[in-house]
Amino acid sequence: MATTGAALAQSSGESQSRAQEPDHALASTGSLDEIVVTARRSAESIQSTPVSVTAFNADMLRQASIQNTQDLIVKTPGIFLAGSGGRENTIYAIRGQSKALSGNSAPGVIPYFAEVPSPVVGAGIPTYDLSSVQVLKGPQGTLFGRNTTGGAILYYPTAPNYELGGYIQGAYGNYDDRQFEGVLNLPIVANKVALRLSGQYQKRDGYTRTIGVGRDPDNVNSRGYRASLLLEPVEGFTNTTIYDYSRNRTAGDASVLVDVDRNSPLLATLGLLQPIVDVLEAQQRRGPRVVDTDIGQFQNVSRRGLTNRTEIDLADDIHLINIFGYRRNKLDYFASSDGLPTIVADGTGVFPVGTPVTVVNGRQTQNVQQLSDEVQLRGEAMDGNLDWLVGGFYLKSKPKGPSGTYVPIFTIPGITDVPFSYNFYDETSKALFANIGLKLDSVVEGLRFNAGFRYTWDKIEACVGSGVTSRPDVKPADCARGASNIVNASVQRTSSKAPTWTIGLDWQATKDVFLYAVTRRGYRTGGVNSPTLAGRLTPYQSFAPEKVTDVEIGARTEWRAGDVRGRVNVSAFSGWYNGVQIPLSGLATPAAGCSTTTPGGTAPGLSPDGDCDPGNDPTGGTLLVNAGKTRVSGIDFDTLVSPIQGLSFTAAGTLLDTKTRELTLPAVLRPYLASPEVPFNLTAKFTFSGGARYAVELGSAGELAASLDYYHTSKVPITDVKLPGYDLFNGRIDLNNVGGLPMDIGVFMRNLFNKKYYASGTVTSALLGITSAIYGEPRMYGVQLRYRFGS
Repeated sequence: MATTGAALAQSSGESQSRAQEPDHALASTGSLDEIVVTARRSAESIQSTPVSVTAFNADMLRQASIQNTQDLIVKTPGIFLAGSGGRENTIYAIRGQSKALSGNSAPGVIPYFAEVPSPVVGAGIPTYDLSSVQVLKGPQGTLFGRNTTGGAILYYPTAPNYELGGYIQGAYGNYDDRQFEGVLNLPIVANKVALRLSGQYQKRDGYTRTIGVGRDPDNVNSRGYRASLLLEPVEGFTNTTIYDYSRNRTAGDASVLVDVDRNSPLLATLGLLQPIVDVLEAQQRRGPRVVDTDIGQFQNVSRRGLTNRTEIDLADDIHLINIFGYRRNKLDYFASSDGLPTIVADGTGVFPVGTPVTVVNGRQTQNVQQLSDEVQLRGEAMDGNLDWLVGGFYLKSKPKGPSGTYVPIFTIPGITDVPFSYNFYDETSKALFANIGLKLDSVVEGLRFNAGFRYTWDKIEACVGSGVTSRPDVKPADCARGASNIVNASVQRTSSKAPTWTIGLDWQATKDVFLYAVTRRGYRTGGVNSPTLAGRLTPYQSFAPEKVTDVEIGARTEWRAGDVRGRVNVSAFSGWYNGVQIPLSGLATPAAGCSTTTPGGTAPGLSPDGDCDPGNDPTGGTLLVNAGKTRVSGIDFDTLVSPIQGLSFTAAGTLLDTKTRELTLPAVLRPYLASPEVPFNLTAKFTFSGGARYAVELGSAGELAASLDYYHTSKVPITDVKLPGYDLFNGRIDLNNVGGLPMDIGVFMRNLFNKKYYASGTVTSALLGITSAIYGEPRMYGVQLRYRFGS
């Protein structure tokens, strides 16, 4: 699937670091000029790229009013972004593949910043001063980075150049939204040394009000900065170093109670059903923008990183590239996950009348350090008819502080509680890979054969256990030596290795028609559940890798009918998955009702492992297991029509068909799965985006541009529920180069019709009997002013 606008524009011989510069001549969304991307680690036209890729350049991100990673959904059908506990802990989903909403599973989709993979936790990436964002669909790993089964999202920061320039930008919007952004590009030594400095600040009031405990949620309080240094001391040697830092400290996201199972046997047994129904009715009367929480929520995240990319031309046709990355992510949030205040039991169940009960809250704390290094040696042979690449990848991730979760379920405040559950994961991934591209013009003009192979070795060592308090105060060393502040500490290990590959043919049939067919093998590693499990859950302490084999065919075409020009790109794919990893929810022991002596007293819903001890229940009530085989098939399409100069219409969509081929879930775990099928979390059957943009020159007054974007998604399944589909409209009007000055003024509005919709689910387990969700933003509007200076 191709993009509807420009991503990167450069000659194919330019270095990758310099390739991150946007070409302002291709700024207009809907441009039919050549679009160049680097999805395969080399610059090539997107219309001749045999992978599914959608791309945006800096101007397109601004035109679409994309302010964070979640905003990418509206412009990219087939991708879904949700937060695990909050928007800052982003989970990416493509083609039915994602990371589990809870637990430590390998992600199905990985974001990269400056070609360095992001850590699994706190994976949101600030979107200021980016030269491009590229979304790759399908299994990845034979060309770069980590293995994934769903895709990758590549964020490229704008690289330094040798021209003095930059911009300052400010915006103000409703909910007292204040945004500031600035960039300064400094040539230090002509054609030798350049420095680029950039930063962003945003503060906004929450658009949801709480009548309970704590501050109003859904606010923003973020800042970030970045420094990039480019060194080219001699011809054929380029070194780029990037230091970046960002943080956001907020009151978290509002979880809203949206449904109650009035036939829930668990809620009835506990004597909580009618009190929760009463709370639901009160919530419905207030509407979704006023909540009643029982804790003081918070969500704090910080990210810092150091990236170094070195490129050396060993010969005219042989190039060495090394990409080093250091990432340190800290995440700490506490959320009223159920959207409920403290519930008072009515005495119809095991809780005595008047007993205060916390239904479900959640805290996650993670402090992760990640080191990675990737080496590539690439070149040409056979008079330019053969492109080749060999490389290696190494990644080491380890905890640097308290890491784990605290999820009280059906507890009595001040009387019963659950301990903080710790999971200190030490992960190592190593890989070797090779790729070739062979021109077959001697057989058929424009025909090319592509092949890639990778072998990966993954190892996970996890020290898991339960704390003696509900506070995150245990360090990795405490767990390793079995200190007194952690109980049932154990070290669990799992390892896996697997080959993956890609084989394909592509054909440039004519100047305007490109066809391709490819088959790939993808893989993601297994993992470890926490804490130390007991009873009937002991066999599920770890889970195995997941593998996929897929086939994809596609066509990219451009056409002209008189003055009308257009582009039609389409691809069809099918992937067969084995050893599918799924999360099971609701595996928690309530504060009352469980009994090892009463018949049925340890049934599912009362005790997941049969011992009535909440201290060794799966972390967050979630257990990751291998559940069988699935198939995901679908079609991606992308079209653009430009009937006259300056006017363009776009339409793009993804249609998915998911199927469970075999369910192998053990009988002891079946009660935690709502239906006898493998769940496809965060996977809508159909997503669509459309847009229109018109730009006209006003002489000395500047350029006037107006755009309207539309997005539709069908129902989105999350665990045991399906979030309703919704439609969104976004609009923007810009006056660029005002009065001939390097100044732009824009007015934007997102969610034009103030649609109320669920952006994600928080409590979605049928066993618990309630459904709560995070609502998407209401209508957001504002004005933006940008002043550019220098070249």
